[in-house]
This record gives sequence, C-alpha cells and structure tokens, in this order.
Amino acid sequence: MGRCNYSIIGYGMTESEAYNYALDSDRAENGHQDGYNGGISSSTHEDDKSKCLVKPKPAKRCKVEKKVQKGARKWETVYSFVVANDYCRSFESVSNCTQGEAIKRAKALALKNNCSVEIRIEKVLVDRDNKIAVVAPSKVVMGKWLFTGTARE
Repeated sequence: MGRCNYSIIGYGMTESEAYNYALDSDRAENGHQDGYNGGISSSTHEDDKSKCLVKPKPAKRCKVEKKVQKGARKWETVYSFVVANDYCRSFESVSNCTQGEAIKRAKALALKNNCSVEIRIEKVLVDRDNKIAVVAPSKVVMGKWLFTGTARE
C-alpha cells in the first residue's frame, strides 16, 4: 500500500456541497475498492487542501413561467387503498365513488388479504395538466473548488 497525490474539482453553493460532489464523482470514476482507489474518497485527510476557483453567487430573483389554463377546473375525488401486511404492500386507487363505497371496498380488501387497509383521499384535476407554473432562480453562479491531497493507493 502506498500513497499518491490527487486533484479533483467539485461544484456546489458551499464548500461542503462541492466536497460531496467531488467525493461522489471520484467514487463513480474510480470505484470504492475498499477505500484504496487513489482518489479523494481514500484520502488520509492529513494534508487535504481546498481552493475556491469560482465564488458561488446565489440567485437574488426567480423567473416565473405561468401556464395559462382556459376554462373552469374540474376536480375529481380519488380514494387510494394501501394494503400492508408482513409479506406484501400494494396500492389501489378508485374514483367516482363515495366515502361509504370506499370503506366497503377497503373492508373487502382487508378480509381478502388478511391485513389492514389504509384509505387515503385526494383531489385530482380532471382532463388537464396539473402544472400551473415553473419557478426557477435566475443568474445563479455555481461555486467551483479544487481539492488536493494525499490518498492511499
């Protein structure tokens, strides 16, 4: 077992984010190899150094793209059943039924599968895309760090 020098670039809004990015990149490229791959992931941390190459600049504003929807929105009530027991977990959804009908169906599922059934209720948009807008930060500068040090090989 010997030592070798490594140098890797990491990106993030903080130095720790960039370090985690560099660590993940190194493991993807060099593998884990029981901690002796010669990269940052097998570093001894004795002489590790980091240098900020590009200072991160978080966004100060967001850009909003609204999706125009014409007409009234129609909603539908959907009941979901979660069947859970020791050996399986399954999901089933039904719409256009009442709460009483959903409970009857859940009882039948509980008896059939010999387990408890959880009923969930939600409202879903009918015949429409449920996306109303996209909100994204504008003018973000991601930080760039250089990590160097000695690693086991």
